[in-house]
Amino acid sequence: MNPYRKYDLQKAKQYLAEAGYPGGKGLPEITLDVSATTDARQKGEFIQKCMEKLGIRISVISNTFPELVKKIDTGSTMMHTISWVAYYPDAEVFLKLFYSKNPVGIGINYHHPTYDALYEQAVNMPDSPARTKLYEQLNQFVTEQVPVIYNMHLNKIVLCQGWIKNYLLSDCINGTEIYMDVDMAQKRKILDKLHQEGK
Repeated sequence: MNPYRKYDLQKAKQYLAEAGYPGGKGLPEITLDVSATTDARQKGEFIQKCMEKLGIRISVISNTFPELVKKIDTGSTMMHTISWVAYYPDAEVFLKLFYSKNPVGIGINYHHPTYDALYEQAVNMPDSPARTKLYEQLNQFVTEQVPVIYNMHLNKIVLCQGWIKNYLLSDCINGTEIYMDVDMAQKRKILDKLHQEGK
């Protein structure tokens, strides 16, 4: 469990003062690079408003996705937002982002030999309670070490035909389609009805 996953404005102000910037005084404006989509802009503005309460000034910079990726890859951002999804159902899909030898990064730029060693140990183990324990240890490690803020995902709304069976909206983007089926009798009935109505 992440002990920092709570809203505590007074504690944040205390940390800021302890860092030498009481009320944000003396802290230069921070740029936050986001992609040029509505939801990315809204997330950026949300972060901007949150930081205003601490006296921290954030300038949100909108980029095309290729521009944002280039800035991230070259280490040209002060702060940035980018999304990552679970394309297979295992904690490793997120833990690998903090592995220094991972060729696919999202600009975390994290390198810690202890983390790397534990990660290498975990990914070479079969699915087991022992591996889960290592995953939990890795998760706690990055909770304490890494300057990453897990933000939010917008709610997804999906419409599908009534003849689609076993559809499940999942954050794992691959593999769930094998469980889907089509009720052909129901599909034909609805299509015939629409045809008779001239639709």
